[in-house]
Amino acid sequence: MIQETVPNHVVSAFQGESGVPEPAGHAWDNGWRIGPVVYSRASGVAAGWSAKLRGTLQIDGVRLARPVRSTDGRFVVAGWKASTWIDGELSRRVDETVLVALRLADALADKPEPPEPEQADPFVLADQRAWEESAPEYRQLTGAVQVGHADLLACTLYHGTQTPAVTELVPFSAPRPHGYTAALVIVDGLIAGAVDDGVIDRFRQLPDIDQLLLRAVAYRRHINDLHPASSSNARAHIRRVEDLLMSRVADTI
Repeated sequence: MIQETVPNHVVSAFQGESGVPEPAGHAWDNGWRIGPVVYSRASGVAAGWSAKLRGTLQIDGVRLARPVRSTDGRFVVAGWKASTWIDGELSRRVDETVLVALRLADALADKPEPPEPEQADPFVLADQRAWEESAPEYRQLTGAVQVGHADLLACTLYHGTQTPAVTELVPFSAPRPHGYTAALVIVDGLIAGAVDDGVIDRFRQLPDIDQLLLRAVAYRRHINDLHPASSSNARAHIRRVEDLLMSRVADTI
């Protein structure tokens, strides 16, 4: 299938340079880079929310891809968004990305929620089902909740010794505990085989991390069940991680 490139009228609306679009990669929503700007499809209702936050949010030790506005001040034009390009690649530096997650969660703690998402969205359904599950290993969490990032490992770039950069803010479908962004990073790293199982112990000091990890891996399992692009191979990796996490919690009951 031929991937749609950014239309010329969209580039013009964002006052972009002319040139041949180059694939920007997965971290940029598989968008297109022309000069210093990346153009990507704006999916979901949170594109404007993300752009507003990325335009002003300041996080120690973390860079954010700043949004580009159109000539009339919009963040989205004909279903496309634009962001400033930052050099870097997705990396297997999971422990460092957990630290990014904690700093990001601190910065987002008092920020408003995004618009309510479409209930039929598979990511929304997966989140709801993950947090509704019950089993002896689960316990109720009663602490504060907030907005956070649901896919940080896939949005964080590294370039040598430069400060890590986050290309996009992908919100939870509902407010969750402060450490949930970090838990998702750990689970995604384990599923991808990008980090050793010891990462769980390295961050065991995080409040309720055992429970947050269980919800995070359940979320990935439900996405795998619901998303049309999912694979049985991915499900096997998810099952391994979930078995590991369940056994660790069961040992403490």
